[in-house]
Amino acid sequence: MLVLCILAENPATRFNAIGKALPDISPKVLSETLKNLESDGMVKRMVYAEIPPRVEYSLTSLGKSLIPLIGNLVSWAVDNQDKFPK
Repeated sequence: MLVLCILAENPATRFNAIGKALPDISPKVLSETLKNLESDGMVKRMVYAEIPPRVEYSLTSLGKSLIPLIGNLVSWAVDNQDKFPK
């Protein structure tokens, strides 16, 4: 969910920028997460034919449609955080 939220705020984001926004995630896990999101149709990977190659990630329309639902889930959690056992 965090990767999707970062891409929602920053369209066309590079791998290192996502990694900096999520300092607790390893490059291997981030790479696997992006590959899974791409295969699920949530994220688009755009490779530019430059030297060195430039790769950017962005949300697809399917990924964008999930963002309001994530926002609702976050709002629910904030509204009900005092009801969870500690």
